[in-house]
Amino acid sequence: MREREPSRKPISLEEISRKLDLVMSKLNLLEQIVLEDPKYADSIGSIRLIRMFLSLYDEPLKVLSRLKIAESYTKRDFIAKDEISRCIIQALAVKGKLSISAITREVRAMRGKASRRIIRERLKTLEQHNIVKKLEGYRNLYFLVEPGE
Repeated sequence: MREREPSRKPISLEEISRKLDLVMSKLNLLEQIVLEDPKYADSIGSIRLIRMFLSLYDEPLKVLSRLKIAESYTKRDFIAKDEISRCIIQALAVKGKLSISAITREVRAMRGKASRRIIRERLKTLEQHNIVKKLEGYRNLYFLVEPGE
């Protein structure tokens, strides 16, 4: 009879994503080394193939992580009662960083109607509650804030 292994603590999505990012950065460094030294020229195809396979896991993990964050926010009372705020949070969870115009398009697709003015107002409210953050730059982009930040 086999003895049972002690139960292991489950690894969080954030931890998996962080480890995957670390592997990708090491793979990029390895690719640079291979590109600089002609004796490794045969290896470049394999390295690029590995990176492609790893990238297949990267984006879904990030989306799952954002969905988990969005779920915690949509349970809050003022958001649960406001369909537009819920739609904004869902759009940012699925798509990642978005401009006001892109958020308006996503909310319009979910609800059938949406106004840029109303979306802007809700984003300001969500920003005041530290649920979304505005990334200033060429295009102002909004993204979900991880709880505890």
